[in-house]
Amino acid sequence: MKRFLVIGLGHFGSWAARALYAQGHEVIAVDTNAELVDRHAGEVTRAVVADATDPELLRRIGADTVDAAIVSTGEDLAASILTTLALRDLGLSDIYVKVTSTAAARAVEALNVRATIFPEREAAERLAQHIVSTTVLDYVPLGGGYSIQQIAIPDRWLGRSLRELELPRRHGIQVVALHDMLTGTFNVVPDPDAPLKESDVAIVAGPDGKIAEILQRAT
Repeated sequence: MKRFLVIGLGHFGSWAARALYAQGHEVIAVDTNAELVDRHAGEVTRAVVADATDPELLRRIGADTVDAAIVSTGEDLAASILTTLALRDLGLSDIYVKVTSTAAARAVEALNVRATIFPEREAAERLAQHIVSTTVLDYVPLGGGYSIQQIAIPDRWLGRSLRELELPRRHGIQVVALHDMLTGTFNVVPDPDAPLKESDVAIVAGPDGKIAEILQRAT
């Protein structure tokens, strides 16, 4: 079990807090809005009305003992930055900050946080990939033009093995797992010599452009 701090109990923050708590972790939730704290008090380990920009107050509620923190203070970029600085003053390095724009992401990333989270953009990118492609079943952006994608096996791959295809060397992409939809078998370390089947779904990682290129050529 791990200990998490969630600051900001709007839509994103409250969902993150509930999800972590449902997985059996200890969750301290903080917001300046007493109504939100009362609403979600039964869904976390501890809910506190507090100003998270104050490092001493954060220390008193145990913020210096958590494994990671999620900062989700909505569109208030100043509050997000001040809260992040307060957490860093406490020695916390695993800080995840929700942002609402690319400009906000650049500002927060300058504070050396673990990651910025832009839910609207990430959801839109996944939806766009799903809409425009009949081959891509799921899409998870990794940043910097890289992603993990769940794809149907292209026709020209059928009956061939991963060793034969040599995808890392030839195309710079890696099949990290195979899911046989017919049997339900999920192979996290695929057999490189097993022929690919029509019922297989591949989880691949690599540059977006390379994945798109190989899918276009392989169909």
